[in-house]
Amino acid sequence: MKHLIIFAHPSTNSFSYKLKDALKADSIKKGWECTIRDLYEMKFDPVLWPSELAQLKKGETDESIKKEQELVKAADIISVVYPLWWAGFPAILKGYIDRVLAYGFAYKADENGIVGQLGNKKVYLFTSMGNTLEQYEQKGLLEAFKKIQGGEVFEFCGMEVKNHQFFPEIPSASNEIIEQHINEALSIFEPKVSPLAN
Repeated sequence: MKHLIIFAHPSTNSFSYKLKDALKADSIKKGWECTIRDLYEMKFDPVLWPSELAQLKKGETDESIKKEQELVKAADIISVVYPLWWAGFPAILKGYIDRVLAYGFAYKADENGIVGQLGNKKVYLFTSMGNTLEQYEQKGLLEAFKKIQGGEVFEFCGMEVKNHQFFPEIPSASNEIIEQHINEALSIFEPKVSPLAN
């Protein structure tokens, strides 16, 4: 089993960073092959520049993007760990999606419309948030986030979004709550082997 973790948070002291490390440890305990793409550590360029767009239109792909596409293609499971910023992905993650899940690789158009190219992959989204779940629910945003960040990205490309977990009030969360959230995140995978369950 190959587990690709796409991580997008600038702080090594963040909940997201701890969750990323826990997901990696959990994968290793299961005997999975785990690859982490820490977009900030990589200094990933999120901008799809005009020159790259022109390349794409000619069917050519930048070598650095080919490497990311190979990792996505090889993965059985993809976990995406990120904070909610301005009701969306951090810019660096949005740029990764723009550049890596490109036309011709992740999806194509035929006589029947758009066809996803990346079937047989399970996707898990882990989103940390500042407000309470109730504050988002009152505005109908949680379902919108699931559709826009999951369905309209990963399912659009043929993948199956297995779970989208939201972690509210993270800036004020105690260590106990953080540990509880991490264990909840790990519990969605099978077999259930948690590095924190001691």
